[in-house]
Amino acid sequence: MAFVRKAVKENRVPPEFEDLSTPEDVVKLAKQKGISTSPLNVSELSLELGIIVRFQPMHEDDSGTLFKEKKTGQWVMIVNSLHHPHRQRFTIAHEIAHRIRHAANQDEFNDKAFFRNGNSNWMETEANNFAATILMPKEDFIRAVDSGKTRIEEIAAHFQVSSMAVRIRAKALGFDGHGL
Repeated sequence: MAFVRKAVKENRVPPEFEDLSTPEDVVKLAKQKGISTSPLNVSELSLELGIIVRFQPMHEDDSGTLFKEKKTGQWVMIVNSLHHPHRQRFTIAHEIAHRIRHAANQDEFNDKAFFRNGNSNWMETEANNFAATILMPKEDFIRAVDSGKTRIEEIAAHFQVSSMAVRIRAKALGFDGHGL
């Protein structure tokens, strides 16, 4: 019987993003640059990070993609213009996470796979968690719940994300079964 060793998941941060290794670092940068963080202005943040955001119709299941243009060397994010604006915001945050966490030293990083139920791709899971954290920072989430926003729809409206994103974030923060 032959054994196959799994490759170690290497997660190199691009040199220009060494100070942005955590979602909290990204929110801190946004604040330092005067970018609104409540809710986070993901379009302005993208520009600050050198990513051009374009909206265009995509196949129904495709939320977004991130790639480096060969001619210009510019990072470009395409977001599905047919999706709800809250889903678009999550997609932008998700692609920002890929740029910061997964596109190190790559000319051909091309993210075409967005999270789908049952997806076990570690990069997609990490990008989703990163996105949820920059869109709904823990302290802000707790503050929203403490201020009386206990309905998922209220919290979703506050952070301008989907109800599903709020449910997943609430569970990750231990609010599962606590009135949300």
